[in-house]
Amino acid sequence: MAFPTLLRNILDQFCPECGGIMLYDAPNKRYGCKSCGLYLTRDQLSDIRYKMKTPEDDARRKKSRQQSDYLEWWLSGNKEK
Repeated sequence: MAFPTLLRNILDQFCPECGGIMLYDAPNKRYGCKSCGLYLTRDQLSDIRYKMKTPEDDARRKKSRQQSDYLEWWLSGNKEK
C-alpha cells in the first residue's frame, strides 16, 4: 500500500509546465518550480493536473462509444452503406 502513495508523491514533485522539480514553500503554502519559476497553490496545481488528464479520458470515451456504436450496427443486421 505504501508503494502507490510513494510513487504518487514522486510524480507530484514534477512541474506540469516544464517537467522541472516542484518544491513546497511551507510559509506561503505554495509549490514553486526550480526551472521555470511556476508558483502555485495546491488547488491550482491539482486543477492543472486534472485538465492535463482530461483529454486522454475524453479520447478513451470517444473510442469506446465508437466501438459500441459499430458493434450495435453490426449486430442489427442492417449492413447497408
